[in-house]
Amino acid sequence: MLLLLLLPACSETPLPPPTLCAGEFTPVATVQGDGYTSPLLDAPVSVTGIVTRVESNRGFYLEDGVSTTSERASRGLFVAPRDLSSVAAGQRVAVAGRVSETGSGRDTLTALVDAEVTATCAEGLELPLAAVQMPLDARQREALEGMRIAVGGDLVLADHYNLHAGEATLSAGGPLRVPTEDAAPGAAASKIARGNRVRELEVALPGPHPAALPVGTQVKDLFGVMGHDGREQRLLLESTPHSVAASTPPDPPPAETYLRIVGVNLLNYFNGDGQGGGFPTERGARTPSEFAAQRDRTRAALARIRPQLLAVQELENDGFGPDSAAQSLLDLLNDTGEADWAVVDPGHGPIGGDVITVGLFYRTGALDAVGPPEILAGPAFTALSRQPLAQRFRDRASGREFLVAVNHLKSKGRCPESGPDSDQGDGQGCWNRARVEAVKALAPWLDELAGNSATDRVLVLGDMNAWRLEDPIRAFREAGYVELVEQRSGLPQHSFLYFGQRGTLDYAFASPALARAARRAFIWHINADWPRDMAQPLPWLRMSDHDPVIVDLDFSQAVTSD
Repeated sequence: MLLLLLLPACSETPLPPPTLCAGEFTPVATVQGDGYTSPLLDAPVSVTGIVTRVESNRGFYLEDGVSTTSERASRGLFVAPRDLSSVAAGQRVAVAGRVSETGSGRDTLTALVDAEVTATCAEGLELPLAAVQMPLDARQREALEGMRIAVGGDLVLADHYNLHAGEATLSAGGPLRVPTEDAAPGAAASKIARGNRVRELEVALPGPHPAALPVGTQVKDLFGVMGHDGREQRLLLESTPHSVAASTPPDPPPAETYLRIVGVNLLNYFNGDGQGGGFPTERGARTPSEFAAQRDRTRAALARIRPQLLAVQELENDGFGPDSAAQSLLDLLNDTGEADWAVVDPGHGPIGGDVITVGLFYRTGALDAVGPPEILAGPAFTALSRQPLAQRFRDRASGREFLVAVNHLKSKGRCPESGPDSDQGDGQGCWNRARVEAVKALAPWLDELAGNSATDRVLVLGDMNAWRLEDPIRAFREAGYVELVEQRSGLPQHSFLYFGQRGTLDYAFASPALARAARRAFIWHINADWPRDMAQPLPWLRMSDHDPVIVDLDFSQAVTSD
């Protein structure tokens, strides 16, 4: 609901009144109109109003406070004058210019361009302020364009991708959820998407920029001009909003006597040439110091988790030699407190033809690798999804054997414009068919490997690039797999933040026999909720953009049902 409350301005103390201040002016609401574009486009007009915000080298916003019969017409306007040097907030000015729509697409900003401030009529005036309540639909936002507003409601930080640059997205009523995380693709997901749009609010923060804050941080005391940056509408805040002190995620519970298995996307772990050079890398660190910082964060996180088996994605695909990224990660693991780590090496250099690959690392004190590693090639894994890697292990404590596969399905990026892998408009994005075909190739391959190994205990870890109710995840379920985090920790879940919306891309799928051995399965929220390119309150925060998935197995009770 949109609630407008115009606060009374103090009495004006005019300067010696120029003749131009007494002329006839077009009401700003008439210039704005009640649609998305001005009805006076390209027309010359003269307006008057109070300057509410000045943007150096660009222009200023003004409001005239004149009421019209339309409640959907804004009383604010952006002015791009030829000379900005004498304009200041709190002045009442007279302006002449040409009406234009600046920006691109439907989301444009009504403005006076080629404008001239013809008179300064008063100074030191109280700035107008309208009180509004979230959520706001598109027409309600258009009716606020260029106006100075105070925003009420239960608002939290929803997106921090550019928080380091002073930009953020807030949302009303809690963090936003990816539609297909909670609703089936199609009409139900579209309804959630529409609800997300009216709940979110883009804001630009004044300097200095805030400390690193996680998604869900409560904010209040929001006021500023509903402006535009040439791309989209955003609230241009006049001061940094008050926020509730952020809490950091607690450490994961100790593994105790359990076998701890962790899956994590490393966010492009590239070590250059392995000898301190080779930077910038193709997808990862740009400098040696950037890679050193990435290593430090990764080491700190893994030292807290203390896995005994680690399944990774986005590892540089440069083989397993002494200068490889795999060897660098192995050295890192051996530096976390236990020095008995080994890597599963298929023995023929890089895995597939992508620049990134998957990997399996394990502690030899806890596990024995049984038999050779296996790689699945084929059409579904050529230039799309990465080739899966599988290895059979024996738990040294119980003697039980199980099969582990690490997987990384095709992302939703670089979409084809047409064909079955283009975006079908149902909320699943592009390459959905490719991801489904990869799962349908993976499932029988794992069945065959498990059969050859005489075990029915199978665990599949990885970044599936599909939200929880999308077709690829449904394909895993149809193949008989149980999603362990959902089973052991319940819903809702999330491991990734996508354009300010939380959802799950990282999973632990288990055969029913292995699921019976799972005592815990959870996602440790140390990455997705925390902003990039900012100093963090703890050294293991933001070691990646995906949260790690942690599974604790207890094979001593695996023969019984829970």
